[in-house]
Amino acid sequence: MKPPKKPRLDRRDLLWIIPSMVTGGFFGWLAWRTYVIHFTKAGVQEPAWRAGPRLQVAALEELRSVWGFKYFDYLYAESPLKAVLIRLPQPVLGGLTVGERHFLALSRICTHQGCTVNFVDNPELGAIAYNYRTDHPFLGCPCHFGAYEPLQAGRAVYGPPRFPLPRLRLEEEGGVLYATGLEVPFRPLER
Repeated sequence: MKPPKKPRLDRRDLLWIIPSMVTGGFFGWLAWRTYVIHFTKAGVQEPAWRAGPRLQVAALEELRSVWGFKYFDYLYAESPLKAVLIRLPQPVLGGLTVGERHFLALSRICTHQGCTVNFVDNPELGAIAYNYRTDHPFLGCPCHFGAYEPLQAGRAVYGPPRFPLPRLRLEEEGGVLYATGLEVPFRPLER
């Protein structure tokens, strides 16, 4: 009796094996990327501040309404740091409360690859442009469509960024808001 023949692969078998492997690899990568985008975000903690120059950012009256914002440049380490001041509906970690008004200042430099993030004040437009759905404004990176949540003190909530935006320390004096320092450690860009 002859031993059973071992199955042999021929060229026709490769016509379904190779595309199946490529498809499986693609869906495996897609599942991994989805996991990274949604579940590997760093949390926000109580900030440790590094003192910096005192810069007048805005008068309290400039941000009369909730979700009002103002872009500014904070001179830090001899170079300007793009930043944004936002009036929020509630207090957040690392922000400033003056009476019944709550403020937060964040760096506008994306922690993913250093692009400049924008304040997206239209949530419907943000849902289309950044694929992040919310009922209030947020910060969005136009390079890789990352989203940062101001109500969570600048935490990265969608897209490739994993780390929150660094916060700037705010102080109020005589109805004027001043930036007086920066959160440390200042997260390096991801590579």
